[in-house]
Amino acid sequence: MTIDPDSFTGAMLAVEGIEDAMVVLNGPTGCKLYHAHLSDCQYPRASSFDPLSYAEEFYFGQPRVPCTYLEGEDYIAGSTEKLGRILSSIASSRDGLIAVVNSPGASLIGDDLVRFIEGAGLSDRCIAIENTGYSSTLQEGFQRTVIKLLDWLDLKRCNTIPDTVNIIGISLYHSNWDSSLEEIKRLLSLLGLRVGSVICAGTTLEELRRSAEATCNLVICEEYGLDIAHWYERNLSIPYVVSPAGAPVGFDATEICLKFLAAAMGKNASQATEFIHLERRKQYRKIARFHSLTGLPKGTTFAVKADSSIALPLAKWLYYYLGMVPVGINTSSGGHLSSEQELVGFLKDTGFSEALGNFRSDEPADVVLADGHTVRMMREKRLCRAGVEIGLPSSGYVNFLPRTYMGINGSLFLLEEILNGIRTMP
Repeated sequence: MTIDPDSFTGAMLAVEGIEDAMVVLNGPTGCKLYHAHLSDCQYPRASSFDPLSYAEEFYFGQPRVPCTYLEGEDYIAGSTEKLGRILSSIASSRDGLIAVVNSPGASLIGDDLVRFIEGAGLSDRCIAIENTGYSSTLQEGFQRTVIKLLDWLDLKRCNTIPDTVNIIGISLYHSNWDSSLEEIKRLLSLLGLRVGSVICAGTTLEELRRSAEATCNLVICEEYGLDIAHWYERNLSIPYVVSPAGAPVGFDATEICLKFLAAAMGKNASQATEFIHLERRKQYRKIARFHSLTGLPKGTTFAVKADSSIALPLAKWLYYYLGMVPVGINTSSGGHLSSEQELVGFLKDTGFSEALGNFRSDEPADVVLADGHTVRMMREKRLCRAGVEIGLPSSGYVNFLPRTYMGINGSLFLLEEILNGIRTMP
């Protein structure tokens, strides 16, 4: 099975999701290489892909996440000398925010990063993340780091821009996050709303500062955004909306999300809902024809591995809209989120309670929706007919056309992948 990332990864991706910010890792190269590769693949910013372009000290041939390459003696003597060299080098050659992030091992040394940054005169552009949280989840690490960044920015609510919404709960760790954001922005425009800031995926520091001017915050995935939304509400009195149906995955959940947001913003959702209903009617003809020829997808089994905010609407959509049967659903929320509780209730009401926590990569399912690594592995073992990549780690497939599993375009993508994958079933 895929090993789930922890809060260390979440913290680094929170910073790397800001265009004019960078992580300086205080840790060994073993903690750097994967995260530098991941952030560069998910949010490429380098103009050169030649490793020799990044041959200077601290970079090791990668354009992202320079590190102090701590070794055995550094864990005894401390990392002060290497930190001094790396911060001096980077501060003099690059603009923007620098976040010094301790690796789990480096956090045990006891070096006072805050005092070191103050002594170097970099407090105005450098923040210390001394402890990302031992063995916490990626989602917890992401939210804690975003909140720390917001505290550091010292946001003030001076003006309010009407009809402006911040998007919270999308991160670089979401598969095809940029395409998902474009789809969400397109749908919000049907409500007469514009997106102010995205916290923190493909945003700038200035956009983060302007997030204090938004009228409302929309939480897409509560695992990645509910605590952040609470921070905005508590510190800046900005209300938030989180859909009871989970993320906008599938026609129903997308419609519910837009209706809840429209109600909160005093907008008319009729144009958006009519657009969704039109798409449903258009696709129904194709699905009905497919069913008349094959008898599918009704009765087809599916397995899902995803965050509960995505697994909930996905499972309900596949069951109610396509007549598919859940055989395994694994989530990573720990059971305390509303979407997880709703998922438990849905499976109980439909008689499939045994599916929760029963996703196994060595047992067959007709359709598998999971991270790219799991999908590819199960395909190679012929354990599934259709595999849909909805999470990281990636299978390595290179997308040029926009791909998302959210919103209306996401529904069409899922239908295309599922129906074409199962059409050769015996």
